[in-house]
Amino acid sequence: MRRRAFIIGAAAVMTPPAYAAPLNGAAAISGDRFVADRQEFHLADILAPSAYALAGDGEPYFDTAKRSLDRLLTNASLTITDFGPLTRWGARVVTAKRVGEALTLQHQLVAMGAARVAPQSENLALIDQLLVVEQAARAARKGLWALPAYRVFDANKAGRAIGGFHLIEGEVRRIAKVKSRFYINFGTDYKTDFTASAGSRGYRKWAGQGFDLTSLADARLRIRGFVEAINGPSIELSHRRQLEVLARK
Repeated sequence: MRRRAFIIGAAAVMTPPAYAAPLNGAAAISGDRFVADRQEFHLADILAPSAYALAGDGEPYFDTAKRSLDRLLTNASLTITDFGPLTRWGARVVTAKRVGEALTLQHQLVAMGAARVAPQSENLALIDQLLVVEQAARAARKGLWALPAYRVFDANKAGRAIGGFHLIEGEVRRIAKVKSRFYINFGTDYKTDFTASAGSRGYRKWAGQGFDLTSLADARLRIRGFVEAINGPSIELSHRRQLEVLARK
């Protein structure tokens, strides 16, 4: 979809078709989502703690992350750029900058540890920048990175991460193709150990970009995504930047 830009709260407003403007009074509903003029916006390529969880009343640091975004939105005019279609709930997926500032809201939220990088769009330059910012925030234990709930899991203990979005690090033991799916195994027993997998479409796309999953044997990787229980803890790879190469033997 063609990108579209406009100004929230500014005098000159370029609006998408069939969209009311001007927008005023933007308010956070989480650390990565806000509403303005009855429209919901999701900040692309980041994930803040959720008000909901599979178990319990919500994820740690939700309230603090929400307040962080609210402070950035207070009395702010925003430059908005759309990426991709609306979500199934009708929200717009965007990057946003406060007028007069160079950094996106995503950069600022990740830098303060209010959100993690969750690759989604095809804006790879933005995602790569956010990964660098996240690395610095994680090393400094800023924000949510100071909490045990958001630690980076060792692949050998990834079972503890099932049911949430997490970062997992480990050494690849084996890469296998089964039918139309590629599996990156981090242990000797694929039925119980941590695995990351990708469909053949993703594999072909990334290989065409010069990144071949089959070249990762014996590499040390950091994988991010929602951890499911599928023959042990497992992450589905739908985006190239979910996977970071930390070292190669």
